[in-house]
Amino acid sequence: MAGEGQMLRAAREEKQWSLRFTEDTTKIRVRYIQALEEENYGILPGTTYVKGYLRTYAKHLGLNPDEIIQLYNNSPDVKETVKILETPDHIPLKKSPNWVRPLAAGIMAILAIGIVVGVAEWSHNTPEKPSNSAYSPSALPSAPSQAEAAASKQNNAQSNSKNNTQNNTKNDQNNSQASSTPPSVLAATQDGLTAQLEFKQSCWVVVQADGQPVFQGTFAAGTTKVVKGSNKIELVTVGNAGGLNVTLNGKALPSLGSSGQVIRNVIFTPETLKTL
Repeated sequence: MAGEGQMLRAAREEKQWSLRFTEDTTKIRVRYIQALEEENYGILPGTTYVKGYLRTYAKHLGLNPDEIIQLYNNSPDVKETVKILETPDHIPLKKSPNWVRPLAAGIMAILAIGIVVGVAEWSHNTPEKPSNSAYSPSALPSAPSQAEAAASKQNNAQSNSKNNTQNNTKNDQNNSQASSTPPSVLAATQDGLTAQLEFKQSCWVVVQADGQPVFQGTFAAGTTKVVKGSNKIELVTVGNAGGLNVTLNGKALPSLGSSGQVIRNVIFTPETLKTL
């Protein structure tokens, strides 16, 4: 073993990434991730795929992809595999027999004739539509009388007036209830969790919601990200605790740490709201 697999596994474990989270982040299947870390390259499709997966995996873990590829190339097993897979420069092409082309042309001609004959037979047997058919238009409805029209117009006006009055009363009640409820109470009683991340300084973060990856990366100062979850929001890693402000359901949280401090596994649940 050249050591590239051990470097990949050590970097993943240092970030505390599970195999499932790593699959969602790198888009590499779990069985291939295990093969890369164990340097068991035989189950991968080929050398090109191996190098591509190694390069992608190394980038996501923050390692030097060229260094990982160089370790892979220096592996004795890889050199032996490349030697076995070498092929001759010139492979003779098999020529088709001379009778194949005329036979194919004859078959195509027969099919074309059969199609033409079939279309002609179908057209001949299709019955013609009768040119004159009995048709009697249905009687048109008679126009309503002036009295009926006036009564209908009056009924519609009364119905619309009643509906408008009911809708206005309902809207006034809803507006009154909304205005009497302060924003902090609305934020605290809304369904689920909503975390707003405001970056005061450049900061690298990894975020999950309800056990599923949401996003990760380095965000510049002035950036704002919003995370929603049903029961749990987790800051898996924060690379600069002092450069990040967090608001949970409209309530500001205390500072997570000092500038440049790295923290991990900061979890927010509905219980967290009760302590604010």
